[in-house]
Amino acid sequence: MHVNNNEFELIELAFRQHVPHISANTSVTNGDDASVHRIPEGFEWVTSVDVSLAGVHWPDDFPLALAADRAVCAALSDLAAMGATATNVWVAAMATDASALNALGQGVADACNRHGVELSGGDTVKSSNNGLSVTVAGLIPNGDAMRRNQARVGESLWVVGLLGMSALSLEQWQLGQREAEQIRYFARIEPLLSQGVMLRQLGVRSCIDISDGLLQDAHHLAKASGCGLQISLESLPFWQSLSTALGHEKATKVLLSGGEDYALLFSAPTDLPGLEPLQAVKIGTVIEGAGIHVTFAEQTINIPTQGFDHFA
Repeated sequence: MHVNNNEFELIELAFRQHVPHISANTSVTNGDDASVHRIPEGFEWVTSVDVSLAGVHWPDDFPLALAADRAVCAALSDLAAMGATATNVWVAAMATDASALNALGQGVADACNRHGVELSGGDTVKSSNNGLSVTVAGLIPNGDAMRRNQARVGESLWVVGLLGMSALSLEQWQLGQREAEQIRYFARIEPLLSQGVMLRQLGVRSCIDISDGLLQDAHHLAKASGCGLQISLESLPFWQSLSTALGHEKATKVLLSGGEDYALLFSAPTDLPGLEPLQAVKIGTVIEGAGIHVTFAEQTINIPTQGFDHFA
């Protein structure tokens, strides 16, 4: 790739100077050919990669700084689902021009600084579209990671966080309601990092973050664990108020299939102590069999929509 003489100055202006935080485990920082990181004794390194593109993950007219902030936080949510402490972020930015790159850099910096993580490196390229590839890393005690394949029959199914609000917020944006109060639910993702760590410390072993809709991500958890999940529609957070405001059909759709909630779905014993401070909501049960079974008023209902699929 041909390197513009100003590229490194742009990277410095757009990214490095805005994120002063350096992880205690970093021995070679951002700016060398690669960063170098120590793994403390007794810990494992947890990593994840996420891609966000204009027109796919955010509207084309959405502010780029907010879009980049969302992209970093969406990736950090994967660490929350594992129960990891987030430490590092790497960003490869695709930008249409220097102005777009600066806006993306500001959003990356905002997210990194808000969550106390180091911007450890990355890359930039001029592109016909704006986008980010975000790699995140964190630390977790050996063998303690929460996983999708650890749900057990008889456990309760729980949610920490909100469902459906991001989808409703995006809908308001697309309708031109840019000043609506609920816009904030799409504009700003807050990965539940501290909540993920607390769940792990409480002994929760099975967890997934809800990025593609409750039904779809619940299906991933059920399939990995070799079990079924029964979800009670009226037990979902704010079901009654959303049903009253939106009607039964629309409330059902946004709560089950809205996507980009970044709540945490996990299984645990009904009487697990310590869940109260997390405001965890019991929404169902882990059962024998396979698939997701949704009930309303104790009757099984058919749900045609499963959630977001990039290649559907």
